[in-house]
Amino acid sequence: MINILYFAHTGKHIGGGETQLFGLLKNLNKDMFSPIVICPNSGEFSDLLKTLNIPILICHLPGWRKLISFKDLASLRLLKTISKYQIDLVHASDFWYNYYALQIGKLLGVPTITHVRNIIIPNNTHKYLFDHFNKVIAISERIKNNLIDGGISPEKVEYIADGVDLTEFQPNRNKINVLRRDFRLRDKLIGLVGRIEPFKRQKDFMSIAAEVVKRRKDVSFLLIGDTLKRYDKYLRETISVVRKYGIYKYVVWTGYRRDMPDILNSLDILVTLSGGSVTMEARACETPVIMSDKAKQINLICDDGTGILNVPDNISDLSEAILRLLDDDQLRTKIGKSGRKRVENFYDMRKTSEDTQKIYKDLLGIND
Repeated sequence: MINILYFAHTGKHIGGGETQLFGLLKNLNKDMFSPIVICPNSGEFSDLLKTLNIPILICHLPGWRKLISFKDLASLRLLKTISKYQIDLVHASDFWYNYYALQIGKLLGVPTITHVRNIIIPNNTHKYLFDHFNKVIAISERIKNNLIDGGISPEKVEYIADGVDLTEFQPNRNKINVLRRDFRLRDKLIGLVGRIEPFKRQKDFMSIAAEVVKRRKDVSFLLIGDTLKRYDKYLRETISVVRKYGIYKYVVWTGYRRDMPDILNSLDILVTLSGGSVTMEARACETPVIMSDKAKQINLICDDGTGILNVPDNISDLSEAILRLLDDDQLRTKIGKSGRKRVENFYDMRKTSEDTQKIYKDLLGIND
């Protein structure tokens, strides 16, 4: 049995990176690989991981900006914690804990892997120690190219797209429209999913909503996601935009939702201004996606036949794209079905997990 130590970015909440790590672990070959997961804190994600019946270790780890001496001390404490597991390989689920993954790998003399899920500019590649890993997994070709442009050996960098659980995210999973069940809504539902924060651009989404409402009054715009205290200022700014345009009757704040497959099935259109796994999840549910040009950091944007309407990143064009889909039921259906087919062909979580496990076997010299 091969014991793999994973570093999760957080144990508190579940975002895109956590969803991807959970999917990878869920689909591991249990006859070959035995995972152990380090979480820096406990919460919703660590609780979810426990449902897999695998060891979950809660270990506070100072952030990468802390002094080396603090991080080295934490690494030694961590080494003592994991000593009974006889680790064969270390995998950091994102680069935030690269330092610890490398230190543990070095102390144990085992291979190391890190995942890059966000855009990295070439000048920052060495800052995050990517060149010290045996393998670096990039979730898009653009990220892969940036790593190579930053001096990381092409032989070290592998492109493996994020995946989606096609058994969980599927069309008409629940005949009940959960959004209509829980809120008083108008005829057409347009949603943006994500924590209320500048990166997700809810303020711009509200400006887009204001343009649509000028021409259609049968729409509800849903902000689906929670907020953190550190983003209170941005939340207030977003509320101010709603008040500025007087569109509060057309806007619904759902808060955090656990039932994302049902939520995505309940929408007529998903809008994203930042990309992310939700674009795959929506398409798996046959919900058409409108995505701005700025979201092109991940290989989810293609021409017709992908389930995504790729739109220039400005308020006017994005609002026109929404109006176009609202006016054409057949086009929405066509885009939705194309999206499901695209995800089935390219973004199945089982394939993502298989590709990652192949890297494990290559590093460890295991032949099938």
